Amino acid sequence: MEKKHFENGVRFLAALSVLTAVVVPLSVFYITSNIRACLLCLAGCLILCLSAYFLYRLEDAYITGIVAELSRLVDVLMELEEKEVFPNNEDTVLSKLQSKVIKLTRILKYKNETAKEEQENIKALISDISHQLKTPISNLKMYSGFLEEEGLSEEKRREYTKIICLSVGRLNFLTENMIKISRLESGLIQLNMQRQSLNETVLKAVKDIYPKARQKNTEIIYQENGQIIVKHDRNWTAEAVCNLLDNAVKYAAEGSKVILSVKDSGLFAEVMVEDENNPIPEEEQSKIFTRFYRGKNSRAEEGIGVGLYLSREIVLKQGGYMKLKTSEKGNAFSVVLRR
Repeated sequence: MEKKHFENGVRFLAALSVLTAVVVPLSVFYITSNIRACLLCLAGCLILCLSAYFLYRLEDAYITGIVAELSRLVDVLMELEEKEVFPNNEDTVLSKLQSKVIKLTRILKYKNETAKEEQENIKALISDISHQLKTPISNLKMYSGFLEEEGLSEEKRREYTKIICLSVGRLNFLTENMIKISRLESGLIQLNMQRQSLNETVLKAVKDIYPKARQKNTEIIYQENGQIIVKHDRNWTAEAVCNLLDNAVKYAAEGSKVILSVKDSGLFAEVMVEDENNPIPEEEQSKIFTRFYRGKNSRAEEGIGVGLYLSREIVLKQGGYMKLKTSEKGNAFSVVLRR
């Protein structure tokens, strides 16, 4: 109802009340010719009019108070605070409205926190990528300039060309892995989840890493206790296992062994990669699955620190998890998938 119509209605009722207060006593006097009855009737009408006016003012004050409280509730929502304006123990429309506003506040707070976290992740990603690109790009600039020098010996030319090729390879490796990570994190990749042999998936990863292991004279020992059928994405799971094998072979001493096993653990299936490398220090174990993190023992080898992070993301997307166990003999990384 518009304010103008409401005010006209109030005026009409007020005029009707005054008219009633005048007409009724006059009618009583006209009928009874009793002045006392007329005065009593007039007094009663006036009392009714005053009572109606008093109730109107009370209702107006109540509505004004409710509007003020609703305004406070809106302020609470705008400030994302979980304050109670109306009593929570009353089963009223206002308390129900307040409950929904508090729920909305919690949702908005969660959305804000998620947005801030994503923003921080983007900043960290840009910073990490800038850091990773800095060295190979600097090498490309520097050694490309060296190649332009006159009188450069053939030996130096080959040396500089090799460094340039290594830098290009690192840039290519970084780009490919960042594309994989971004596609996984943004949900652009639709996993092809099928019930299929986990053994065959693991052997696919072995084929990809075998040439590197042979070059380092590292033996990969494969163990299984029968065919294990698990719902998973073959290509991406093979990628995750390949990253684990690549790390094991990369940091392995020449002539060492890497044990790759597939086993049934009841409700789960487990793929374990055991190496004979230096145990990862306890203080680093919570960080190794972080993007671009490289431990103290890994800095002697070429790498950018995305393999374990990528493996974990792949496994998490499939409803599984990864774990690490260390001992004096080495490290054991496991990919665990629900059967």
